[in-house]
Amino acid sequence: MVKGFLKEDILIMNSDGLTNLVSQEEIFKQAKKDIEQAPKELVKIANENGGYDNITVIVIKNI
Repeated sequence: MVKGFLKEDILIMNSDGLTNLVSQEEIFKQAKKDIEQAPKELVKIANENGGYDNITVIVIKNI
């Protein structure tokens, strides 16, 4: 079943440089907490956890 992009949905696109170093739970937590600061905060967390790879994060919220 395919679901459309509904109001208030959050789409997170990222490289494995993030998911290899930050848990899925932490990614969702940061995106829900402050959508505008989430990419910057997630890159910071990944770097603090080793940051050995390229880290790319894009967060989109349907309003």
